[in-house]
Amino acid sequence: MLSALQLKLGMRLASALPAALFLALSTAQAQVVEVAGSSTVAKSIVEPSQAKLRDATGIELKMLSVGTGKGMQMLFDGKVKVAAVSASLDEAVDDAKKAGASAAPTGLKLHTLLTDQLVPIVHNDNPVKELSREQLRGLLSGKLQNWKEVGGPDLAVLVVTGAPGSGTRGVIEKQLLAGQAFASTAKELRTSAAELSEVAREKGALGYVGSGTAESAKGKIKEIKAPTVSRPLGLVTVGDPTPEVRKVLDYLQSAEAKKQFLQ
Repeated sequence: MLSALQLKLGMRLASALPAALFLALSTAQAQVVEVAGSSTVAKSIVEPSQAKLRDATGIELKMLSVGTGKGMQMLFDGKVKVAAVSASLDEAVDDAKKAGASAAPTGLKLHTLLTDQLVPIVHNDNPVKELSREQLRGLLSGKLQNWKEVGGPDLAVLVVTGAPGSGTRGVIEKQLLAGQAFASTAKELRTSAAELSEVAREKGALGYVGSGTAESAKGKIKEIKAPTVSRPLGLVTVGDPTPEVRKVLDYLQSAEAKKQFLQ
């Protein structure tokens, strides 16, 4: 015969079982969608929206911040169902080729989530407030190597940029450098967060990041007034998105989501 204590413990286990079973089933049913690509998309869109997207759709986004080009290459190779890009579709395909991708598959579709402006950033102590397109082109290409050539201090310029295949780098090369190469002395970094850290540390540094990324580092770096350079931020699929990716897109394109990443 069971003792009173054994009966009491048995009842507690029985009452706890449904809750544990529900938790196990919920975990098993959770869908994970891997997204590979732009660290700008990760910082500006995915991270601010991730928790509420999971609550609204039951889908967990796993973001691989490997850069636009590498993300597109992974999409081409079938390693992910969706790539995150910080460039137009044509520019993203070019970035993929720079990252070593083979020919692009047919039926690529860009699902734009946000139009982002790129801004030049410098160290907080840099007194330069505004640069023209020609001055920026000279500084980024290495033709101008000292800040005193654009009205700044007698200080060597350190160009900071993403690695080849970076969406931001590709946009700057196309829209601002107009075919010229970055300075041979440019410091290439893998993520926009690393670029922010480098510009905040080096007094002669000059970088280019998305406006949202720059805003997140306000007080650590300084934005420079310059001609407008913009690009789309979005997700790319091969053909129509799968049902789970469609859910992600529907949420990220909703008014509720935009409140999260447009703050």
